[in-house]
Amino acid sequence: MIQTWGPFVITICYTVVACILGFSAKGKLDMNRMENWSASGNTMGLIVMIFLTGAGNVSAYTFLGSPGWAFAKGVPVFYVIMYMVLMVYTMYLIGPRVNRLAQETGYRTQAEGIGARFESQGLRILCACVGAFAVIGNSLVQIIGCGHILNVMSHGAVPMWLGELVILCAIAFYVYNSGLRAIGWTNVMQGVIMFTLSILICLFVLYTAMGSFSIGEAFRTLAETSPEHLTLPGKLGDFAPSFWTSSILISAVSYWPQFWIFAAGGKNEDTVRRQYMYVPVFYFVMIPMIIVGFVCVFAMPEYTGEMDKAALTYCLENLPWWLVGLLGAGILAAAQSSAEPQLHTPAYTITHDVIAPLTKMKPEKEGKFQRKLFLVCVFLVAYPLALTNPAELVYILLVCYGFIGQLFPCMLGVFCWPRATKAGAITGLVGGVIVVALCNIVWSNPMGIHAGIWGMAVNLPLFIIVSLCTKPASEETLRKFFPEHIMDELYEEEA
Repeated sequence: MIQTWGPFVITICYTVVACILGFSAKGKLDMNRMENWSASGNTMGLIVMIFLTGAGNVSAYTFLGSPGWAFAKGVPVFYVIMYMVLMVYTMYLIGPRVNRLAQETGYRTQAEGIGARFESQGLRILCACVGAFAVIGNSLVQIIGCGHILNVMSHGAVPMWLGELVILCAIAFYVYNSGLRAIGWTNVMQGVIMFTLSILICLFVLYTAMGSFSIGEAFRTLAETSPEHLTLPGKLGDFAPSFWTSSILISAVSYWPQFWIFAAGGKNEDTVRRQYMYVPVFYFVMIPMIIVGFVCVFAMPEYTGEMDKAALTYCLENLPWWLVGLLGAGILAAAQSSAEPQLHTPAYTITHDVIAPLTKMKPEKEGKFQRKLFLVCVFLVAYPLALTNPAELVYILLVCYGFIGQLFPCMLGVFCWPRATKAGAITGLVGGVIVVALCNIVWSNPMGIHAGIWGMAVNLPLFIIVSLCTKPASEETLRKFFPEHIMDELYEEEA
C-alpha cells in the first residue's frame, strides 16, 4: 500500500505546507491596500528576490516538458537554457531602472509605465490586455503540469480536471490572502526543493538505468541508440535550426509584466540589480532533468504515452517510492512557483490599468477589487482554458512568447529612445500582434521562423517610422524616464 500511495501522500503534504507558509506570509501588512497585495510594500530582500525570479521562471516544463522534449525530440530542448540565460541579461539591464522608476513615480505595472511614458491611456490599456493574455496563456503550462502530476501519482485515480482544480484552490487560498509576499515566501521553499531534487533524481535515474553516475556514458549510449536526438532538427525532424534560433531570439527580448512587478517590489535598485547576478545559477536546475529525458530514450524505448509524462513514468516505475513522492512535490513546486505570479499579474494589471482608469475607481477600492478579480482569473478564465489541454507544455510557452515579445519596442521607448511616440508604439504593437496571431492560426511559423519574429519584423519598423513622423511626448514626461544629462543635451540641440 505504501509503495502505491506513498508518493501521492507526500505530494499532497507538500501542498498543505505551501498553503500554510503562503497564508502566513502577509504578516502585519493590510492586503486590502493595493501596494501591499500587489507589490509587497517594497519589503522583499535579496534572497526572496532571487527565488522569486528564479523559481518563478523555472516552471512545470522543467520537470515535465523539458525531459519530455529531450525524450521525444532531443537537442531542440536546449533552446530553453539558451533563452533563459539571455533573458536574465535583458532583466539585468531593465530591472534596476524599473525599480528606480517605481520608487520615484509609483509606476507599479508595465502597462502603467508604458502608458505614462507615451502619454496614452489607450496604449496603457492595450499593453495590459496583451500582457494579461500572454501571461494567462503561460499559466496554462503550470496548471496542466499540476494535473499531470496528481494524475500520475494517484495512478489515474485523480483525473486531470480534479488535480488541476485542487492545486488552483491551494494557490488561490494563499495568494488571495497574502499577495506577492506569499509568492515570494513560497518560492524560496519551492526553489530549494526544486534545485535539490533535480540533482538527486538525475543521479538515481543514471544509476538505475546504467549502473553508474557517468553522464558521458549516458550520452555515448544515446549516440549509439538514437543519434538523431543529438542534432537539429531533432528526432522528430520538426525543430529546424531557423525555428530553434528564432525561438531563442524572441524569448530573449521578452520582458514579462510580472518581471516589472517583481522589480518594482524590491527594496531598492541595488537589490534588484544584484539578484540577477545569482539567478542564472538557479537555472542549472533544468540541466539534470533534461539529462533524465535523454536517459529515458534508451531506458524505456517501448514507451508510447504522452511525452510530458515520460520522465515521471520512468521514475514511478524504477525509483524508491519516497523519492518519487519528493519528485511529485518538486514538480508541484516548479508549477506553483510560476503559476502564482502568472495568475496574480493579470488580476493586478487588468484592475490597475484597465478597469480602474475606465471607471475612475479610487485607490482604496482598487486593492479589494483586484483580489476578487484574481479569483475570477483563476477559476473562470485559466482553469476552463487548461481543461482544453491545447498543446504540449513547451509549445504553449512558445506561442505566448510570440505575443509578449511584441511589447519589446515599447520597452525600448520607455528606457532607450526619447524620440519614440505614442502613434509609433500603438501602430507597431497592433501590427505585431495581428501578424503573430496570423502566423499561429493561419500560417504556422512561416519558413520555419517563429511567429514572434515575423511580428517583430512588422512591429519594429512601424514603431520607428511612425515615431519619426509624429510628435514626441512632452519634455516634462520624458524627464521622468531619461537621465537629466541626456535630456539637457537633447533640448539644447533643439534650441
